[in-house]
Amino acid sequence: MGLLNWNFRSGNEELLRTLTDRVVQGCLNEVTQRTSGLLPDMLPAEARGYIRTRAAKVVNREIAVLCAADPNLRSVDRTRLAAMVTDTLLIVVGERRRLGSRTIAA
Repeated sequence: MGLLNWNFRSGNEELLRTLTDRVVQGCLNEVTQRTSGLLPDMLPAEARGYIRTRAAKVVNREIAVLCAADPNLRSVDRTRLAAMVTDTLLIVVGERRRLGSRTIAA
């Protein structure tokens, strides 16, 4: 029984990865704008929490639009998708923050 559940989820996982990429592309610019002001002065853990908080509304809005267009997405898919998108945004925005805070030696 456990193997059957894993097999079903693994096929769904590929769909969720595809949807994650689509949602991240849809909200990356807005999340970057919402978080750009204070991030350079924050510690990494503080910045991650700030990104999560500022991204939540944008991510949920994008996922709601996606779910309205695809009624086959279950509630559990929506929850997993939100977590995957947020984690991806943390990586992308955090990397942009890290690269942006570097100073160039003369």
